[in-house]
Amino acid sequence: MKTEHLLIALLLISSVACDVVKDPVVAPGQGVTPGEGVSRKVLLEDFTGHRCNNCPEAARTAADLQALYGEELVIVGVHCTFDFASPSSPPNADGSYSTDFRTPAGDAYENALGVNFLPNGAISRKVFNSSLLLGQSAWGSAVADLVGQEADFDIWFSQLDFNGTANTVSAEVKVAVLNPITGDHNLTIYLTEDHIIDWQLDNQATPPNVPNYEHRHVLRTNLNGTWGVPVVTGNASVGDTLTFSYPNFPLNSAWVGENCALVAYVYETSSYEVMQVEEGKFQP
Repeated sequence: MKTEHLLIALLLISSVACDVVKDPVVAPGQGVTPGEGVSRKVLLEDFTGHRCNNCPEAARTAADLQALYGEELVIVGVHCTFDFASPSSPPNADGSYSTDFRTPAGDAYENALGVNFLPNGAISRKVFNSSLLLGQSAWGSAVADLVGQEADFDIWFSQLDFNGTANTVSAEVKVAVLNPITGDHNLTIYLTEDHIIDWQLDNQATPPNVPNYEHRHVLRTNLNGTWGVPVVTGNASVGDTLTFSYPNFPLNSAWVGENCALVAYVYETSSYEVMQVEEGKFQP
């Protein structure tokens, strides 16, 4: 744990009431000794919804933490729950809250991880104080506890090419084992979109219905299924390196490719704990 990060992170956190609902290589070509200099990055999955009036404050907490930790912290906004993330029904006359940011994967995580209130978050899906899901006031200390630990895996994008004409992305992801591993582990790859302007209910705004809210790091889809693909089955030895290729993956025409990114993470399948994560933006 980095003490100075923890102290600053605690200063960033403010409590809010919740809405209740039902590289062995650091990078190719660097010539680094296997395992040397690779630390654990942290994934913050911010479970959110555009009709959750406390969720923007949680998003601001996440942004403050990312400003503190930089690339050591990867954030994904997972829009979920029917009450807070579904479009208004019947539709509103002004077109507000008509977008459905939910995804099949997000719905599956909502059920599997037990998301029953918003805002809520998982910090590398690790259990803290007997809970996998944490309110925003606990995010800072949880991130500080994990970030910079010795990593069991390294992940990097050996290829990441966005073709704006064809509106496709091609990626090659490498996963290297840095310590002896036991237990089954999978690789999941998210596709996220940033800087989406749309409606959001925000109890800190006047008026609270904000038509031009900036939605950040929004989960759009998964490249390799909701739960990913196996990386380790049973056990793995130091030095094992696997390559996963995803050529010409099509983007939805409504997404802005220049604002998209891939988030690749390895997690332990029985506990869901994320052991390492890496983000690759389409436009650096």
